[in-house]
Amino acid sequence: MTSTATKNPSAVRHHQPPPPPSLTDVDIVQLAQLYHPQSSTPLPQFLLSVDSHQTLISYLHSRASSPNPSLAVSEYLSALLSLTQLHSSLSPLVPLLLSSYISLFTSHKIPHDKSSLSIFQLFVSHIETVQIHDLTTIVDLIISYLPQIIGSEDTHVLTILAKCIELIRFSNDVDKPLEYVDKVFDEILSCDWSKVLLLKLVESVRDLNFIGKGKRREFLERVFSGIRNVDMQDLPGLVYQLLVLGSKGFGKKEVIEGIVMYFGGVKSGGSIMRQVEGTVLLHVNFAVKQDPSLGQEVLGLVRSDYRVFNHFTVAILLSVARVKRLTDSSIAVLKTSLFAAYKDLKFARSCKWLSSDLKEHYLHTARNMEKAVLRAVSESNCGREHVVPSTVQLGFVLLEGIEEGTKNYEKSDDMIGPDKLGTQVLKSLFEVHDMARNEIIEQCKLRILSLKPEQGFPVIRLLGCLICTYPYPMLEHISHLKELLDYFIFMNEKVSSHLVAALLPLIRSSHDLQDYTILVLRKAMFRREDSIRLAATSSIINLILAEKQSKKNGPFSCQDSSSQASSSQQAE
Repeated sequence: MTSTATKNPSAVRHHQPPPPPSLTDVDIVQLAQLYHPQSSTPLPQFLLSVDSHQTLISYLHSRASSPNPSLAVSEYLSALLSLTQLHSSLSPLVPLLLSSYISLFTSHKIPHDKSSLSIFQLFVSHIETVQIHDLTTIVDLIISYLPQIIGSEDTHVLTILAKCIELIRFSNDVDKPLEYVDKVFDEILSCDWSKVLLLKLVESVRDLNFIGKGKRREFLERVFSGIRNVDMQDLPGLVYQLLVLGSKGFGKKEVIEGIVMYFGGVKSGGSIMRQVEGTVLLHVNFAVKQDPSLGQEVLGLVRSDYRVFNHFTVAILLSVARVKRLTDSSIAVLKTSLFAAYKDLKFARSCKWLSSDLKEHYLHTARNMEKAVLRAVSESNCGREHVVPSTVQLGFVLLEGIEEGTKNYEKSDDMIGPDKLGTQVLKSLFEVHDMARNEIIEQCKLRILSLKPEQGFPVIRLLGCLICTYPYPMLEHISHLKELLDYFIFMNEKVSSHLVAALLPLIRSSHDLQDYTILVLRKAMFRREDSIRLAATSSIINLILAEKQSKKNGPFSCQDSSSQASSSQQAE
């Protein structure tokens, strides 16, 4: 037996197992932790050999079968990638590791968690060392996995997609790279999108600025057709990513139009949806501050098509109006749209040859615009307090906006008209927002003093309406009203008498305001101008009548205000 074995040494060697590798996966992890590039000790020859690649990949798969695969795999890959970063000779290992890791990820052999996201982010920093033909294989693996994405953790693999496509697009190693990129994009557009995939694709595509306009338009159409399936809490984040796309020139007009049309078409959604819209408006406001051209797109959209005028359009314009350079133009667009609707309706009513359907169309348009403004204002307390100042401005613009074509506007068919619309806007703000009250009263004072009488009367009516509707809150603003009364002798006589008539309900309940008003009127009685003395006399008579009436109806009764106003007019 011994002599036979001695005679056939080759047979003995043939049956012996191969020598074990010089490094295990544990050794590699420890080596990465201890090794640094300044060390004079070279890396083991085993790692530098191409023959070791299959063994290294097998370690990856064996770790994926361990009790804690997430930690085991991420620890091993982090170690190998750190070594490849230090030694370029290990670069050919990167595509093998990435392909194997994607296969493990897509087959759910490793958990989809924070560790998997970290590994994909780590691969991004090494992706430029991968050969282009390997990148195309990796892209194909990712694209084939897209229809299987359901949860948010499943999207981690998309972290490297944009970078891979970008490298292929600008590579000279691929024939017709543009056609390849278009083909990949077509495959993305043609596959099924879950709501999670939609969110991630919008985030990923922002780095693909080289995509053609046609593909961009198709992509945005697909996004806005699927946005209805997105959860409410995810809508603000999606809108933010879309605005980032728009600011980078990725279909700026389509992005703005899609956002406006989607939220404008939401009929209801409760308080949660209103809060979502408020957050979206804040995102729009921030985006416009960073890129004012987005605001110009909003203005252009409303100017070009009145059909997009809805409650959300109004809210967006009011939000954009908070950007200093767009304040006047935003309010002007709202004003122009509303007054154009009123003019068209007035023309339709007086025109004999227009069909009844067309007249109904004009009525429907104007009525919807009024409802849109009122709805936007009524929802202004749902996370959108930043639009309150611009809403105050809009209310006064409507209140004093006596323009040709809307003067002597006939209110009918459930239409309230521009001045009444402005009054309702400001009343709603006064009721809901404490911070708006002081501004409204201050603006009333400034406008009564500066506007022409015919423009000032609606403001006085607003003041009287606020006093009758919210008497107790108005008591906190008596100082502003006293400042206004100081200018009694400088006002137009009709304006001054109407002002005192509007203040009567508040005068009856505030001795301070009453005493101050009497003092102002006594001074006015000694003026030389007949008109001032007549206005003061009329106001004193109204004060006496109001005092007498208050004994019957109580201090805050407003039922005699109209009669007192008419008596002041007769006195003049």
